[in-house]
Amino acid sequence: MPPAIQLRPFTLADIPAFTAAVNASLDTLRPWMVWAHPDYQPEEAASWIAFTQQQRIKGEAEEFAIVDDRDRLLGGAGIRFAREPGQLAALGYWVRSDSQRQGVASRAVALLLARGFARPEINAIEILAAEENHASRAVAERCGARFLDMRYGLIVLESGPVNTAIYHVQRPETQA
Repeated sequence: MPPAIQLRPFTLADIPAFTAAVNASLDTLRPWMVWAHPDYQPEEAASWIAFTQQQRIKGEAEEFAIVDDRDRLLGGAGIRFAREPGQLAALGYWVRSDSQRQGVASRAVALLLARGFARPEINAIEILAAEENHASRAVAERCGARFLDMRYGLIVLESGPVNTAIYHVQRPETQA
């Protein structure tokens, strides 16, 4: 049975676990997350967590720790809200290496989608993934996101801009 998960806001108490999760998961994070690098430091985790708290206060985004029923940090997931009319809310996610392939990301995305669509102004949520990030793309598809297009340069990795798969999830009441 897959582990139960919850989403909760990051706190400063998460700094050691976040730092450890990143350093233990570099093999799967580095190809897709430019912020993940060898010897990731607690100061970097503290800066990220402080930034997520500011985004929450400003109403720009909500970033969450993905945790199991023992509050073990399994990864992170967040939703960024549209800043201007015509823009879409967007979500992203990552899961520590030793918790991958257990449905953690899919369950986290389902929880994020429910949070996003609880806001009446959100009718569609976008998920972007590098073309070659097959795991992330599979999560989007498992969560009901519809592939729309491939566009170059929306995601910039350490190696430079890449083709980006664009997925959209429509508010459930408006799906055709």
